Amino acid sequence: MKASDVTLILNSAGGYFNKADVPSLYVEIQSHRADLERKISRQITFHDALFSWTENIFTPIMNEILSSMKLKLIASQKSIGKVYFEIYEKAEEKGFQNLEGIIESYIGENEVSILKFLLSLIPQKKSMPAEEIAI
Repeated sequence: MKASDVTLILNSAGGYFNKADVPSLYVEIQSHRADLERKISRQITFHDALFSWTENIFTPIMNEILSSMKLKLIASQKSIGKVYFEIYEKAEEKGFQNLEGIIESYIGENEVSILKFLLSLIPQKKSMPAEEIAI
């Protein structure tokens, strides 16, 4: 992978990922490229595949993550990148059909209650060893 591809991928991913995520994103883009080439029976450039992946796969998934309160809660416990990769994997298994259903299924499997989320924001007190407790 060229350094220019790394920069293109990071820029296309809107700042939600870092260099450590680029190899996984690159594999997604190349897989998307192969699918497109099979469908249209001709080769396409990496740049064309990146544009298509951004428009047809990345953006729809990220829009769901960023607009859904439930997905935001899940992402607050995991990370936006992890949630994206998990949804992508489920979508890939289903051939990227019915993203709404995939999202609903993902939320059902990973739902974080608002109470659990709020409790996670409260700093936890460290318990003191028994010998330090004054009686």
